Amino acid sequence: MMRGRVAAAALLLAVWTTAGGHAQAASPSAVPWKSFRLQAEKLTGRITAEVRIEPEAAEPLPPGLWPAVKSDPLRPSGKSVLRLTVAAVIDPLGVASLRMENRLWFDPLSRSPLRLFRSRLGMDEYAQWFVFGRDQVFRRQLEPANTGQVALPPESWTRGGETVYDFQNEICPFSIETSMLIYTLSEAVAKGVLDLPPRCVFHKRQLHQLSFKVQRREQVAYDYLELGEGGPQRRKGAAAAVRIRISSAPIGSFHGSVEPWFKDAYLTISADGRLPLEVACDFPVIGHVELHLDQIRF
Repeated sequence: MMRGRVAAAALLLAVWTTAGGHAQAASPSAVPWKSFRLQAEKLTGRITAEVRIEPEAAEPLPPGLWPAVKSDPLRPSGKSVLRLTVAAVIDPLGVASLRMENRLWFDPLSRSPLRLFRSRLGMDEYAQWFVFGRDQVFRRQLEPANTGQVALPPESWTRGGETVYDFQNEICPFSIETSMLIYTLSEAVAKGVLDLPPRCVFHKRQLHQLSFKVQRREQVAYDYLELGEGGPQRRKGAAAAVRIRISSAPIGSFHGSVEPWFKDAYLTISADGRLPLEVACDFPVIGHVELHLDQIRF
């Protein structure tokens, strides 16, 4: 349960595109930002999350201990892919820090997830490598076999195995990976696409169907650092924004158990789609947290 909540706290969810799962993009990235940082502080601890989007050549494949694939993996439709990195650090009072990272490679045109690396350090350590196929997801997981291995790189851990999960069914003919929500939501808000139909997402071990409730907000306060070629500039004020609340329903189960997902999750994005102002969800030890934009690079 703890591990499921931590993975969910890696923030970021799943999505649709304005053309029913496929979009035409003139450039590799459809969002104005290159990276941003969110922070939250409570009496029980502190959380920092950083998000980066970077174009990469589609070949060669990213390095990693990728699992065996028993069918054709999804492939990029062009010469470029996007790498979306979400790195979160939880510093609870009186407890060692938890560090989590997601690195997702996806096709900027079809929005299909291609490969994913996930890791967690500091408690119940693990590293996971995913390859996405049209109908199935293939995962390799490694964990330290003893306390002596904890300090070693994840590639040196020796306990683990490979698993196959469903990625498509009659309810979910097109799914994406949960990390992509901040990217696609920012794009949708910028385009004024606020009538959001239910969509499917693959989260850790199984599919979920998401539904969205959009609320317009006249003024949301902000106080962040904008990084640019001219040096850092403090931006402070308020702006019109859109808050999108997300609820989920699991599709089936995995070996009889249901993978938990977000509780009371929402994102607040400036009405022009430029600023990811807030992200809220449950975190282990800390509880429910609303993270606010701390800095951004365009």
